[in-house]
This record gives sequence, structure tokens and C-alpha cells, in this order.
Amino acid sequence: MAKLRVALLSAAHLAMDMTTVAFVYVLIGVREFGALPEAGGAAWYSPHSAAAIAACVLAYDLLAFGLQPFVGAFVDLKKRAAPLLYASLFGAGMCAAVCVLCDFPQGIGAASAAILVFFSLCNAVFHVSAGAFVIAESEKKCAPLGVFVSLGAVGVALGRLYAPAVLFAAGACCAACAAGALFLKTNDQALAPHFERIGRAEVKENVGLAPLALLVFAVFVRGLGGAAMPSGYAAGELYVLLAAICTAAGKAAGGFLADAFGTKSVALICLPVSACLMLFANGIPVLYLAGLALFNTSMPVTLWLSFAAMPRMRNTAFGVMACFLMLGSVFAMSVSVPGWLAFALVLISGAAIAAAPHVSKNKPQISENMSRPRKARKEEGKDV
Repeated sequence: MAKLRVALLSAAHLAMDMTTVAFVYVLIGVREFGALPEAGGAAWYSPHSAAAIAACVLAYDLLAFGLQPFVGAFVDLKKRAAPLLYASLFGAGMCAAVCVLCDFPQGIGAASAAILVFFSLCNAVFHVSAGAFVIAESEKKCAPLGVFVSLGAVGVALGRLYAPAVLFAAGACCAACAAGALFLKTNDQALAPHFERIGRAEVKENVGLAPLALLVFAVFVRGLGGAAMPSGYAAGELYVLLAAICTAAGKAAGGFLADAFGTKSVALICLPVSACLMLFANGIPVLYLAGLALFNTSMPVTLWLSFAAMPRMRNTAFGVMACFLMLGSVFAMSVSVPGWLAFALVLISGAAIAAAPHVSKNKPQISENMSRPRKARKEEGKDV
């Protein structure tokens, strides 16, 4: 049941991101890769000004990701997530259906801005509330986190490329996933044992400022460095889809690799190799995509390690990591970062992730369960 629930929530992640991103692209009127005759062969076309497009995208990012720490704090304090999960999925699904049936929006205005805010809120609430059920399955292993976060990249790509055609179908998928979650008994009673365990667990610090600072720094500079990494060839529709698939594969693999070889191995091997491939082989699509996959293996690792930094506020930690990853990516869009600096930032990010367990006072949750290889943990009867 638990594995099915994680798989379903991962599919819901794809549906939610596809729905909300599709609406954003309908709102700003962007059609990529010359999909409209008005584009005149350009890479993308929109009737709106660059400032209006930037304002809409920035508002979406800040709300969808910036609100996640606050939603996470609510879940941690109330120890409830199921009502938020169903409200976000059904809300986004119904709103998408209404928009399609009413042929809305037709432009950027007050009403469409209000709906943009609504979709952004649905996205923020979904990520944290769905994440709460995955976190409950990730007390001793990282793999469920990787599976959950993986498909979001595919949803973003599909919404970006095929809006508005996919908006109704994506919304319907959100509603279908909510119905499936009901069937799998995804309710607050399923979370109660998890909250009880972490509530009575002995911890040396409720908020480890040192490891949390390292992880926040790591995800910020990873977002900054990753967004700034150059690609030496034109990105077409096929490339966008392949990049999304490789990103999803990397995130999913990262959790399993961390369980098998330890978090330090992922941070100190996968990230440096990915930086080399993305910088020095950026003109070769296959190698660049391989680097992209390796680059994303660290995402579930940073999430998992953040739970040890905030052991009683794990949903808050989840939201904090998502928020700072977004801030790094947004910052990269507003400044010019040379390739050598992006390369250095990715390396520094890996070093910060590897150092986080060593400055945490909650050693048993990190070093004994995750930092060492699976073989060593088996020998001590602590296999996860």
C-alpha cells in the first residue's frame, strides 16, 4: 500500500505541475518553437511584453515555492495533511476544467491574475501535503523522496510545450489522482504513527542551524549553478522532453543511490561528474543530458538530510529546501553567471551537502542510517 501511495503521489505531482504550468503559459500567451504562424520561425512567441511575462512567471514561482515553508509549518503543527492534499488536487482540477470550458483567460488582467494566484496556492499546498505522506515513508530511506519529486520535471515540460491543449486533461488527472488517493486510504490516520514516532524520538537539537545553513546554501547555489550551466546547441521540442526525462531519472535514481552507497558518495561523485559533463561536454547532447541526470541525483539527498536538521519539523524543512532552490534558479535568470563560476558553484554545493552530516548533532539519524554504504549497515543490522 505504501509503495502504491508513493507512486500515485508522484503521478499526481506530474499532473499538478502540468496543470499549473500549462495555465501560466496560456496566461502569458507563449507558444514555443514556432508553434504559431505569428512566431515567424522564432523560438517562442507571445503577444505580451517581456515585463508582463516576467511578472507572471515570477509571481507564480514566488507563490508556488515561497509559500511551501509556511504550509509545511502548518502541517507539522496541526499534524494534518490529507484535507490540504484533496483540496489542492480537486481545486486545481476543477479550476482547469472551468478555464477550458469558458475559454479563459484571454489576456493578463485582474481576474486571470487571481486565478494565477489560486493555481500557485494549489501547487504549494499540494507539494507539501503530498510530501508529508512520502516523508512518512522516508524515515529510514531516501528512495521514496526521489520517486516523488522525479516526475514534476516531466509535468513542467509537458505543460510548457503543449499548453493549452493539455490543460483540461491535466486537470482531470489531478482529480483522478485525488480519487485514487482516497481509494488507497491516504488520510491523516496514515500519518499518525509517523508523527508519534518523531515526536517521541530523542534528538539533541530541534533545529540544527549549522547543517540547515549548509543545505540551504547547497540548494541555492545548486539552483543558481544548474540554471546557469550553458548548453552548446539549440534546444528544440525533443530536447526539452529528453531533458525533463533525464532530470526525472536523476532525481529518482538519487534516492536509491543514496540508500545503496550513502549520501556522501552522491554528493562528492555525482555532482562533480555532472558539472564536468555539463560544462566541458555541453556541445554533445547525449553527454550533456547524462550530466543533467547526475546533477539531479542530489535533490532527494538534500531533502533527506534536511529532516535530520529539523527532525520534528520535517515538512517545514521540505518547504525550505524547495523555496531556496527556486530562489537560486530565479537569481540565475536575473544575472549573468559565467560557465566557470557555475561549475565552481556546483562543486561547492556537493561539498556543502557532504559536510552537513558532520556538523549535525543528530548523528544517529544521518551518519548511522544514511552516510555509510549499505554493506556496512547490513553488517551492523541497521540496513535501511
